[in-house]
Amino acid sequence: MSKTIFITKSINELQQLVDFCFNNNIELIAHSFLQFEAIPFTIEKPFEAIFFGSPRAVDFYLAQETIPENTLLACVGEITAKSLTDKGYSVAYTGVSAGDTSQIAKDFKNFIGDNRILFPQSNISHRSISSEFSIEKIEEINIYKTATYPKTIPTCSQYIFTSPSNVDGFLINNSIPVNCQIIAWGKTTEKYLIEKGFIVQKTLVNSTVEELVGVI
Repeated sequence: MSKTIFITKSINELQQLVDFCFNNNIELIAHSFLQFEAIPFTIEKPFEAIFFGSPRAVDFYLAQETIPENTLLACVGEITAKSLTDKGYSVAYTGVSAGDTSQIAKDFKNFIGDNRILFPQSNISHRSISSEFSIEKIEEINIYKTATYPKTIPTCSQYIFTSPSNVDGFLINNSIPVNCQIIAWGKTTEKYLIEKGFIVQKTLVNSTVEELVGVI
């Protein structure tokens, strides 16, 4: 094999990457260090909009709640938006560059105006979007919890980290070789890796498998 790539995602989310690696004689190791479990939740404040930060947030929210009619639906990026449109919902706002949450937060703030916003999220959310708003304008609800499960990974030439939590999960039993290449799945993960002392060679802007294939 010419090189070995490791990515912190489940293999069943990566068919395009699997095909690309097979066709280019690249060994692919895919493993997420995270598992997720629903948290019972109660919405206490009225809202006019819901911001979903991932398809997972959509699924866990809809497993317990319905979306009221005329609610403005907003998403961090196209993949999350698709998870809603596939279920028959219309999305009012979709972030242009899912990897750049600071820019999305600014754009969404301009878009949403004075509407009150509900943020369904993980118990370990980094609050990249919601932190831009005053507490009076939002309600944040933890709708699922994220648990980390370590695993030893063989040495690779390229590492793609998809979230800060997956970085932590990886580092429990592994280290990153000095001469490898690190790719961050968006600016939040990039920032976290840098805070940990790592050098990030590339950061995805749109945070999609299609974009990843283009930069490998």
